[in-house]
Amino acid sequence: MARMARRASFARLPAPALRALRLAARSSPTKVWLVGGALRDLLLGRPISDLDLACSDARGLARKLARGLRGKAFPLDESNGVYRVVLPAGQAALRQLDVAELQGGGIAADLARRDFTINALALALTPRLDAAVPAASLLDPRGGLKDLAARLLRCESERLFKDDPLRLLRAFRIAAQLGFSLEPRTLKTISRLRRLSLKPAAERTRSELMLLLEAAQASRWLRLLEQAGLLTAIFAELEPERRCAEEYYGLGGVLKHSLDACERADFLLGHIDQVFPEQSRAILRELDSRSPGGQPLRPLLLLTVLLHDVSKPETARLVAGRLRFFGHDAIGARRVQAILRRLRFSNEQAALACAVVANHLRPGQLASGGAVTPKASYRLFRDLGEHALPLLLVCWADHASYLPGERLLKALPAAALDPEAGVRALARLKGADARKTVRHLQVISLLARRLFDEKRRAVPRRLLDGREVMRALNLKPGPAVGEWLERLREAQAEGKVATRAQALAFLKS
Repeated sequence: MARMARRASFARLPAPALRALRLAARSSPTKVWLVGGALRDLLLGRPISDLDLACSDARGLARKLARGLRGKAFPLDESNGVYRVVLPAGQAALRQLDVAELQGGGIAADLARRDFTINALALALTPRLDAAVPAASLLDPRGGLKDLAARLLRCESERLFKDDPLRLLRAFRIAAQLGFSLEPRTLKTISRLRRLSLKPAAERTRSELMLLLEAAQASRWLRLLEQAGLLTAIFAELEPERRCAEEYYGLGGVLKHSLDACERADFLLGHIDQVFPEQSRAILRELDSRSPGGQPLRPLLLLTVLLHDVSKPETARLVAGRLRFFGHDAIGARRVQAILRRLRFSNEQAALACAVVANHLRPGQLASGGAVTPKASYRLFRDLGEHALPLLLVCWADHASYLPGERLLKALPAAALDPEAGVRALARLKGADARKTVRHLQVISLLARRLFDEKRRAVPRRLLDGREVMRALNLKPGPAVGEWLERLREAQAEGKVATRAQALAFLKS
């Protein structure tokens, strides 16, 4: 019935997991199995924090484990007999156990219903389970060990995708996290069934998508999603991009550009010391500390890059023989809001993405308008607030996508220079388009320096309040008070005013 592993042992069970598994075996009158991802990760030498168990009385075992491990048990999917035991915070490396009813009447039928071969492994638990697990103890009816050795993700039946269409997206997520390849026939099946990707609950799709975008080189997996037809099945709004502006972006049009920009976002995060030599630590610190909607910031940035030009197709117009996209920033922000609402993103996440999309042309406009004055950068930072850094990172990826990888690497030193100091470096670049692109990157670097300037705040604190302005100018309450407060703040941003006394003198002058 089962194909057994051939190696003498594959890994040692960590002590916290071993204790929990022995307790599970002692607590159940029937056989309990360790299944799924934990076995897979042990084989790969990856750390494990969650355990999946299968047995004939999931509810009863979950309660006993909660008592024995001082955790809390609750139903995760009561209709299918799935319960979760959450362990106390700070307890070793083990975080939780999921206990599920055996599906199909036995372990063989249960493993046959699991998504991918590498997750269809099982280990029978005993009260004296040894930390070193011998190969003969593993059940492997679908050849998962062989696929693990080949670093291959495989699903043999389209029925398994139809049983749970979220597996279409999960295949890419697991492969991205593990660094595996998708088996060709599995990839063809996913492409054929791509329309089913709309069936799962939006929250489940969002969760898988964000996990995929957290993976290293996530842009590569977005391209694979697009090739399989899954990307535009999930984001139907991106399909019109494919044939828009092909004469400008090449085959694939705006969609190709959006994916190129995602690749540059990956490049940026991998070369941040070269892109922003002076601000890299501060930027990384903010990226690591920000968690809009309780989720990491990095995957949301990549999603924003993917969607930043979503409204170019509907705004495309030929003006004097030139293709223009008037209003695609504002209209695109509304489109992005609808997309993220559909996928049940938080209000905070949607606000960040929409603010970035609505303003993503502004750094480029500053770059095209001559010297970037302190007043201009202040107004940008004032309008964007906490979204200023995400905007700069997304815009850098957007503009950098116009340079091929090797040229971009060579241009990084010039792109990190101040626009005024970098004029000579800019002149040495071949091609007007390349010089324009690097000029834009220089302006973004300048804005990053000003955003993180330790001596002068990007958006200065007010030196006076409204009442003080009214007294100084003999004004009554009204809009004029706010206008004078804003003029004063701009003067602070320009370095004309630094103290309260100077602020009063500025008003009286």
